[in-house]
Formats: sequence, C-alpha cells, structure tokens
Amino acid sequence: MAPNVALVYGSFFMGDSSRNISDIKDGFPGIEGLEVAQPVEGNAFDFNSLKDCKLLIVCTSSQYGMPPPNIKEFTHQLLLAAESNPGCLSHLQHAVYGNGDETYWKTYMNMPRYLDKLLEKCGSRRFFARGETGEPNAALETSKCEIKQWVPAMWSAAAQAIKDGSVPAVPWDALWEKEAGENHHDITEFDIKKLEAKLGELKGQPSIFSKL
Repeated sequence: MAPNVALVYGSFFMGDSSRNISDIKDGFPGIEGLEVAQPVEGNAFDFNSLKDCKLLIVCTSSQYGMPPPNIKEFTHQLLLAAESNPGCLSHLQHAVYGNGDETYWKTYMNMPRYLDKLLEKCGSRRFFARGETGEPNAALETSKCEIKQWVPAMWSAAAQAIKDGSVPAVPWDALWEKEAGENHHDITEFDIKKLEAKLGELKGQPSIFSKL
C-alpha cells in the first residue's frame, strides 16, 4: 500500500517539532487502511500529494508569529489554496500539534493555530483536538498537554475517523472546552502579501489545489 498519511513539520532552534513528528510516526499503532509516510519538513513536502492522502498530521512551532523557515513553502501553498479555492481539500482529515514559547506572548502558538484554521478553510475535517504543549486539552482531560499523551489519543481518533467520516468535525477551539489556558487563544492572521514580504515568494509552482 502506498502511504496515505502525510506527516509534515516545521521546526527550528530547539527542534521540538522535529522530535515530536518522530514521536507521532513512532506512535502509529497500525490501523487497517492506513500507511504512514516518513516525516517531511514543510519545504520538502509535495503539496500535490495530498490528493492521494486520507490523513495529514502537522507539527509546528512559530517564529515571531510566522512559519519557521523550513515550513514556509507548505504554508504558502496552503494559503494559496485557502484564498483561491476554499473547500479544495474536502477529501482530507487532519490534526495539528503545536509547540510555542510563552515568552513571545503576542504570537504564542500562532502557526499551529493558523495552519489548523487554514486546513479547515480548505475543507479538511479536523478529526482530533489540536494539541498545544503546556496548554489544556479537553480530549485528554489535562491542564497541560504533552506529546506523549496526545499521540495515542490522536491515533485512536484517527482509527475512528477512517471508519466513520460522517462524524462532525472537532471544533477549532475544542482543546479549551473544559478549561481556558493561561495564555491567550488568539491568532494573528496574515495573507500571501505579508508572507512574501517576510519570507519571500513561492519557490515552486502553485499546487493543483490553487485556482490562480
């Protein structure tokens, strides 16, 4: 079976998200009908390959509210798709795990939250509550989420999602359903123009999901 679960990450400096995407891969319990691809940093990911995927798992941090440099191209393609062709990933289901440093309070967890929202705008169905290190997570019944808790629960939800795709999508803010975090719940959104001003133009061609 060809891989139909994509693992994409964005990471820099401390490398937390690089390690965590490996935790996600290593935690795969074996689910009938699913084959997990090797983790790929966002810039090396073939966005067009999402046409053959059932699930997408993204793990990322933020750099001053913008994507880490090695997931910029993935973010660019996702923004293009969301802005030009909303609903284009309606065949897909996804989950996002985020890392952040509350020292950078204003843009704390910005990229995990924004990518999660953009995937929803593209029509992908969120099958499990986003994990944010150190934040509450209602699905896990914890005040401080950790990757080691999130991974098995996420894969359990993935197995159920594959069996029954008719279950309503998990809300974007589901992690705070039982308890608000100590930090804010905001997103600082940006468009293509701002992304290009900060990190440059798209290096490849727009994906097949964009209508330009």
